[in-house]
Amino acid sequence: MARAADPDWEDIKTFNAVMAAGTVRNAARDLGVHHSTVSRRIEALEQCLKVRLFDRRPEGYAPTQAGEELAAIAGGFGNELNAITRRIAGRDDMLPGKLTVTMAEPLATGIFAPRLAEFSDSYPGLELDIIVTYEQLDVSRREADIAVRMNNNPPETLVGKRYFPYFTSIYAAPAYLETHDFAAAPEKARWLGWGDTEGRYPDWTQRTDFAKVPVWGAFDRPSLQIAAAEAGMGLAMLPCMMGDLAPGLVRATDRKPEPARDIWVLTHNDLRRTARVRAFMDFAEEVIRDNKSLLTGEGGDQRQAIPAAG
Repeated sequence: MARAADPDWEDIKTFNAVMAAGTVRNAARDLGVHHSTVSRRIEALEQCLKVRLFDRRPEGYAPTQAGEELAAIAGGFGNELNAITRRIAGRDDMLPGKLTVTMAEPLATGIFAPRLAEFSDSYPGLELDIIVTYEQLDVSRREADIAVRMNNNPPETLVGKRYFPYFTSIYAAPAYLETHDFAAAPEKARWLGWGDTEGRYPDWTQRTDFAKVPVWGAFDRPSLQIAAAEAGMGLAMLPCMMGDLAPGLVRATDRKPEPARDIWVLTHNDLRRTARVRAFMDFAEEVIRDNKSLLTGEGGDQRQAIPAAG
């Protein structure tokens, strides 16, 4: 009698992703694959195990009893396999290879991008994969090797170093400031919104010179906020590392920049001694410290800032 084939690990990984995400499309997004690949892998796993794992419903995939039983087992050995993979990678003392780093857009474009060529030239055999996202990729599951985070409460499972906070200030196009009276007619001006749900006068505007200016719209990326502000659409609250460099903007207030969140460079304990991880973490520290005045706004915006009226 022929021996049944063992389940493929990629199919199990896909199964876990669907269990976590609830839908094929969300799981595909999390895995970085096409949704048809997710469907195919789930079908392959069901054929291998000769059991239906999900009920296909319009609102998503609902696990059957067999699916729930598999999830209880698969989650455990999935974590064990990730741990083994990390430990093996942690023994690698060779710089050639691939290194995946995740960071948010302000750090990626405002601080690291101008210096990445320097790192690449120093380690020509190392392939660098930068994932620019605000999502907290799971370093423990090897979604990234290093996380450069803007976060006051990083996961306790990671190790690394906390630096100083980055700072924010208020920016606008000079013409926008010249053509609006923020004291006499604040309702005729507007803040560019971040997509929060705190109404037209959220807390983050109430601590500024423009507390009576309403929030309008949703522009959830700093680069989009900059483009909109440069086009004269409104006031923008931005990290100094980006706002001070935007050619079409000036600071809209004489107040000192405000601290936001701490900057961390983190990895998993099993990877921290890997040569390429150490190399990038040392490089990241140098980049962050070299750019302290830009990150904190201490250098100031050298262009003329126009104080808010009233």
